[in-house]
Amino acid sequence: MVSSKEVARLAGVSQSTVSRVINNPKSVRKDKRDRVEKVMKELKYRPNSIARSLISNKTNQIALISGTLNSPFFVESTKYIVDYASAHGYNVNVYFEEESKMKNVYDNVFSNTTDGIILSSMYYESDHFEDFEYLNVPYIMYNRRHKNGGNYVEMDNYNAGREAVKFLKSKGHDNILYLGGLLNKSTFMDRLRGYKDELTAQNMPIVDENIIVTQETYDSIEPILLDVFNREKKPTAIFATTDMIALFVFDILSKYGYAIPDDFALISIDNTEAMQHRHFNLTSIGVSTDETMAQVAITKLIDAIESNEDLNCQITLPIQVYDRGTV
Repeated sequence: MVSSKEVARLAGVSQSTVSRVINNPKSVRKDKRDRVEKVMKELKYRPNSIARSLISNKTNQIALISGTLNSPFFVESTKYIVDYASAHGYNVNVYFEEESKMKNVYDNVFSNTTDGIILSSMYYESDHFEDFEYLNVPYIMYNRRHKNGGNYVEMDNYNAGREAVKFLKSKGHDNILYLGGLLNKSTFMDRLRGYKDELTAQNMPIVDENIIVTQETYDSIEPILLDVFNREKKPTAIFATTDMIALFVFDILSKYGYAIPDDFALISIDNTEAMQHRHFNLTSIGVSTDETMAQVAITKLIDAIESNEDLNCQITLPIQVYDRGTV
């Protein structure tokens, strides 16, 4: 008996694409659909009629593709999304972002029937964006967006970068280290752009060695900060572009005997509840609205599912500085 795996191999597509050609052909680009249908015809492949019928039924399932749970931001947003969906009668299947395995993550999501998809894993130039556009299932991104738009809820990352510099400058800091993640994500692209533009607006030089773009891991950040500690003229402030990066900075500074804010001021972006704890009391930038990005996104998604109306959502939430004890 011919399997869908064999069809996928000969057509040069994933198994999830074969499944979508069978169950929801309009969700697949015509060139891919034509290749799959040609192979199916040649092999006389007959899909399971029970599986095919599943697409017409409401599943009460939502797929969430979340960032790493090392991050307090994604811990809090995942919990809220799961709780809110559950209260409205939906189960959430949670998938976690792994940079080296994103194709597998997306294939798993696309191969399962679901009523809607919410994700924080979209890279700015990801090829998977087109798959979401063709799915014919409501989807929404939060925290990040794609270069082509789509449905998203983000914070004003550009002005968050500007406000970080402006706030530190107002506290007397003019040598500010930028410490951010890789620039394949809209969050870091916009935050770095805001950082640079505000330095220029404040007549402060853009110093190349003060712009650190790195993996968001402790092992990546520690040697970078050790180099900073050895500089003759050290920065007086660190702009950590997420609360997770700030958490690593806290630990590394403490490990090497530096105090916050006496030796280094520290500001970040996310304003997570975890980093508001008195042990950290982190000065951070977050949305100024009552609802977080995750709250807005899951509400919009479930509204679209239940109304059976097209989702058309491009929201950028305003931000503010939450001044605590680290600057």
